[in-house]
Amino acid sequence: MPDKRQSIREAFLKAAFSFLGYIASCDGVINRDEVNRLKVHMKKMHLSEDEQRSALHLFKAGTTPDFNASQALQEFRTSTTPKLIQILLVHLISMARADGYMMEKELHALQWVAREVGYNSIVFNHLLKMIYEQDQLALSLNPPQPTQQDTYSAPSKEQAKEHKNASPNSRRPTTNHNQDLLKAYKILGVTAEMTEDEIRRTYKKLASQFHPDKLMSQGLPQDQLNATTERFKQIQAAYAFIKKYRSIYTAS
Repeated sequence: MPDKRQSIREAFLKAAFSFLGYIASCDGVINRDEVNRLKVHMKKMHLSEDEQRSALHLFKAGTTPDFNASQALQEFRTSTTPKLIQILLVHLISMARADGYMMEKELHALQWVAREVGYNSIVFNHLLKMIYEQDQLALSLNPPQPTQQDTYSAPSKEQAKEHKNASPNSRRPTTNHNQDLLKAYKILGVTAEMTEDEIRRTYKKLASQFHPDKLMSQGLPQDQLNATTERFKQIQAAYAFIKKYRSIYTAS
């Protein structure tokens, strides 16, 4: 079993760094900032020195005109799991957005990769929006000087107690609550019009895709496991907020 985990890990790293190079080269020559971000990313992944050298070699190989992207994706699909295919997409999207924006050519390259691994445009766009909202949530949770308007979190114990003791007529959503609720809906990829059962099914499916216990057994590199754990927590927080919000404001 350890040998299988190691082979899956190696397949993930090979695909991840090859396609980081492939996507980075789509908008022109690789610049120094991109290389520096790559080196920082490799250290965060706790790669050994040999793995870092190999990763840099794979990145450079992905930037060359003779890189066979279709073949590389086919090899990855046959040597990994469906969950890690999605994690690869999340990894590539996150790195493409690491500088705060995504070039159109990078987006087109990512859309092509998604199609090659079996994601249609609707599913890919949903994943793209979900990652964007989660990244926005992460920024709002850790601003230099956070404010109530910028912060996304479930209601505090004091707020929940106030809501519980308030009369039905006073239980009305505030502007901040509406903003937080909209953000939570976007993170799960659901809408206010959906029923609680529909939202719960969507949440369970999404949580299953990012559950750290399931990914840990598949040899995912530690940094990627940490990143997916954070996304899993954000998904949990969003669902908990929606449940609590609906129970408070629809009970009246």
